[in-house]
Amino acid sequence: MIEINLLPVQMRVRKKEPIDLPALPVVPIAVAIVIALVVLQVLLFLVLQFKGAALASLKKKNEAVQIANSDAVKVDSSVKALSVKADAVDKLRTSRFNLARKLNDLSNSMVPGVWLRSLDVKKGESSGEPGFLKEVMVIEGSSVVGDGREDGCIGPFVNALKDNQSFFSDFDEIELSKVERKKIKNTEIMDFVIICHFKKGRGL
Repeated sequence: MIEINLLPVQMRVRKKEPIDLPALPVVPIAVAIVIALVVLQVLLFLVLQFKGAALASLKKKNEAVQIANSDAVKVDSSVKALSVKADAVDKLRTSRFNLARKLNDLSNSMVPGVWLRSLDVKKGESSGEPGFLKEVMVIEGSSVVGDGREDGCIGPFVNALKDNQSFFSDFDEIELSKVERKKIKNTEIMDFVIICHFKKGRGL
């Protein structure tokens, strides 16, 4: 069929000619994308490895710091213990209380059937003088119950301490503070605590 366009030339719609787009190189682009992904994976792996190594290094440093701190605490404790011992030795050296003589007097006052477990000097508030710390010597020991004596040999031992003038001279009072009875392999034993109250100014 023949078409006749009667419109003036300037009003006629011109048909657009198709534009030829250049063909894209699909394979090289795909290869480039794959290479870029591989490079990103490698970089991510390297970053993770670096972070892991840094974290391991920090853990080792933290462990080293903890060990050093533990050693420092041990050294500090040892220094404090030595300081306490040095103070005790210095106190004994300058004290009017002769510990060696007192131990000798204690040994001379021992009676058969009694043995001692511990000897300590402590401070406690005096009932007569509130706020004043009075020192006491605490003697702990045991006695075998026998020979018809219900208290074992504790009574004679306390009396021997009181009768020993050299031992008793530093104390106001010697009292039996505690007694506990127990049985060990069919043998009755009595544990006791004796408190010796120092005269004012006579303790350690």
